[in-house]
Amino acid sequence: MDDIITLLISLSALITAVATLIRDFIKAKKEIEEALPTKIKHQSDIDMKIHDRLEEAKEYLNADRVQIYDFHNGGHYANGRSALKTSCSFEVVRNGIEGHQKELQAVPLSCIPQFIQELVKNGELKVDDLEEIKNTMPSTYQLKKEQDIASFYDIILNDEKGEPIGFLAFQYTKTNCVNFTKEEKNQILKLKFFIEENLKDMVSKNKK
Repeated sequence: MDDIITLLISLSALITAVATLIRDFIKAKKEIEEALPTKIKHQSDIDMKIHDRLEEAKEYLNADRVQIYDFHNGGHYANGRSALKTSCSFEVVRNGIEGHQKELQAVPLSCIPQFIQELVKNGELKVDDLEEIKNTMPSTYQLKKEQDIASFYDIILNDEKGEPIGFLAFQYTKTNCVNFTKEEKNQILKLKFFIEENLKDMVSKNKK
């Protein structure tokens, strides 16, 4: 008799635990579903703010193409080493200029090592004539050559800790277009800070 009572108590506890687990799962699922539309709206609003500022910068600097790249983890190699990559998350182009955002997704950093090293080390990279890097950065040269880039300027984007999280890119189909004036450089820095703040805000809101 005692064994039966113990069994019944155990079954009752198990049923209660399962019921609680199911209830918590349904509650969590509902919370996620209710939060998703809000997150989408918030991200869409920030996306448009960033897009509009890129358009303004493109016109102000007479750029042919302006892009934002994000660094991210693309998984791990067999030995456990992180397969870090970069993807173009924003792009605006001048009328008549081809966009390349779709094909610039999950590019392994190991494919453009010299470019990444220089960019991270100096915080920026200015190339007046693409031919200048043909021998020193062959992979980057080929990649940009295929996009009809003749001169470009890239500047690192940082998080609140100062860690690099991506970069902002200004591209031109003609050479010697990136010798910016002091005022133009100030506008680029303002755009950089604007992007950093909005990306931080986006991450912060998506965690809630």
